[in-house]
Amino acid sequence: MVMFYLGNVLKLSLFGSSHGESVGSLVDGFPVGYKIPLDYIQKYMEYRRPGNTIITSQRKEEDVVKIISGMHNGFTDGSPITMIIENKNVISSYYEELKENPRPGHSDYTLYVKYGDFRNYEGGGFLSGRMTAPLVAAGALAKSYLDSLGIKITSYMKSIGEVTCDEIRGDPYNFETRIPDPEKNSLATSLLVDIMKSGDSIGGRIDTIVEGLPPGVGEPFFNSVESEISRAMFSIPAVKAIEFGDGFTLSKMKGSEANDPFTVLDGHILTKTNHNGGILGGMTTGMPVKFSIAVKPTPSIHKKQDTINLISKEKSEITVKGRHDPCVAIRAVPVVECLTAFVLMDLMMMGGFIDRYGNVRGRSLL
Repeated sequence: MVMFYLGNVLKLSLFGSSHGESVGSLVDGFPVGYKIPLDYIQKYMEYRRPGNTIITSQRKEEDVVKIISGMHNGFTDGSPITMIIENKNVISSYYEELKENPRPGHSDYTLYVKYGDFRNYEGGGFLSGRMTAPLVAAGALAKSYLDSLGIKITSYMKSIGEVTCDEIRGDPYNFETRIPDPEKNSLATSLLVDIMKSGDSIGGRIDTIVEGLPPGVGEPFFNSVESEISRAMFSIPAVKAIEFGDGFTLSKMKGSEANDPFTVLDGHILTKTNHNGGILGGMTTGMPVKFSIAVKPTPSIHKKQDTINLISKEKSEITVKGRHDPCVAIRAVPVVECLTAFVLMDLMMMGGFIDRYGNVRGRSLL
């Protein structure tokens, strides 16, 4: 059984493939009467769009979002919102060799096992990073809504390879590597140029901070903040790990060190520390929600690799052709940011913080 949807009250489904005519998303359950900020959505599409710099994929797509349903006179009308993004810069000939020779580290083999000769192998089919474009389109809509509530979501590159950002020193989108530090951005750029020249790729870590969430968002037991965010993050190609707050470091700490003592500031209950990343019992505490994801190196590289011919079952070699990112994590930053917004908006609707008519705990946004 294949399920191409995410969400509980606010739902997102995807359609299309990397080398098809288009990719797109269908958003169901969004509050009615909300003015859709097309410029805002397009801004985030631009952040994700390939071909913007020399250190990202040179597949040049316009990535203009077209909304064909769910909008009337610029406002959401209560019906499902359909967003379409055309594929215009496709070169499928690069992928003919992959029909019988799966790329190491990629989904070519598992797609073959599951779908056989009916699989779409061109550009990775529906498992391509191209599918993150409609994720951004739908997520940016949710992010704009949360922005209006004073909820701020920031994602940035914490590290690329061994180059690590110790302090946020600006807007991540002002830096081509999305590392918000001028010196570290320069180091990472040089690293990526060298990586590209060698025909290889490298991984990275993305950190996310959510500020302004009220306490109590999240639905125990199986719809906790951690489980819902994790499910969404692992829908992003190449994501291999996630941790909340201090994550795995907590396993080395004592309870007296890991616990976040409560305090009161201006009548609000807060914690003195935030080792648990703003989440207890699967629900938000009112402190900033913090999590990190690990993104593996782009598996499509220009180095010769060992593989197997799927028909003959004999050893073969492959050198991947095509246009690929030396560090796919960089363009995943807006994907993480927007998808986080979608998940949190869904949880807020589940918990009664937001309803279908724009009411937010006793007040209306309309």
